[in-house]
Amino acid sequence: MEEEDIRHLYDSSLYHVCTNGLEQITLLKDEEDYKTAWNYLALSAWRTEVQIVVFTIMSNHIHEIIACRDASQADKTIKLFKKMLSLYLKKKYGLTKPLHRTSDCISLIDTVRYLKNCIAYILRNAVCARICVKPEKYRWTSYACYFSSSRNDNAISAASLTFSQKRKMLKTGLDLNRCPFRISEDGLVTLDSFVRYDIVERAYRHSGKSFLYYLGCCNDAKMEYELTCQPLMHINDNDMQETVTKYVAHRFRDKSISELTSAEKCSILKPLFFNNKTSIPQLSRILGMPRELIRRILST
Repeated sequence: MEEEDIRHLYDSSLYHVCTNGLEQITLLKDEEDYKTAWNYLALSAWRTEVQIVVFTIMSNHIHEIIACRDASQADKTIKLFKKMLSLYLKKKYGLTKPLHRTSDCISLIDTVRYLKNCIAYILRNAVCARICVKPEKYRWTSYACYFSSSRNDNAISAASLTFSQKRKMLKTGLDLNRCPFRISEDGLVTLDSFVRYDIVERAYRHSGKSFLYYLGCCNDAKMEYELTCQPLMHINDNDMQETVTKYVAHRFRDKSISELTSAEKCSILKPLFFNNKTSIPQLSRILGMPRELIRRILST
C-alpha cells in the first residue's frame, strides 16, 4: 500500500502547502492571533471551495494538506489566507504587508507513503521546533480530530451568528448563511466541521494504533529533508531556465540572468527553490552559483 496511488483515498488531488516564515519575526503573538489564524484557514478554504485535511499553525508560518482540483486552486487558497491574516495583523499591530515577503511551497501528494510522511511531518512540526515533546500537546493543529469519537455538542452554527458576533469571534464580516461550520464556545471553528479527518483515517486503514505508531517512530530530520529540501520530481533544465528567465525579468526590470549581481541571485534562491520542482544542482547550473553557497542560503 505504501506506493499505492493516492486516488483511492480522495477523488481529486491532495497538496502539501506551506508558507515560508519570516526569520526573526513572530507574527502570532497571543491566543487571539492563533485563534484568528485558525478561523481564517477554515474560512479561506470554504471561500475557495477546497477542503483541509491536516494543518499546523506556527508563530510565523503554517503547514497544511489541502484537497482540491489542482495546484492553482491551492495557491488561491493560501493567498487568500495570507491576505486575510495580513489585514488582521496590520490592524492590530500596525504591520505593513507582514506576509508580503513570504513565499509558498505547494507540492502534489501522489502516493500513500508521501501522504503519511506529510501528515507526520505537519503534526510533529511543533515537536521538531522543540515547543512540546508530543504532537498532541500542541494546541494549534488538527491532531485532535483524528480517530476521535468526541464531537463538540455545545458548538453553534456559523450561519446563526449575528454581525457583531462574527466580528468579535471570527474577525470577519462575510455572509455565512450557507457556511457549514460550527463555532465552539471559545470562538474556534470546530475541527469536525472543516477538516477532512476521514482521509487521514483511511490512509492508516482506520487504525488509530498505526497512526500513533507512525507519528512516534518517524525521523523528523529525514522527513524535513524529503518534504522540503528534496522535491519528488524535477523539471528539466530547459523548462527551469525559462522559468528563471521570466522570474528574473519580472523581478529586476527586464534583466537577464547573466546580468544579476551575486546579491540579487542570493535573494531569489528561496522563492525559486520552494515554488518550483527544482534542485540545488539545477539552480547551481542555471544561476552559475556554487552548490555549497546555495545549500547554506536555503538552510537559513
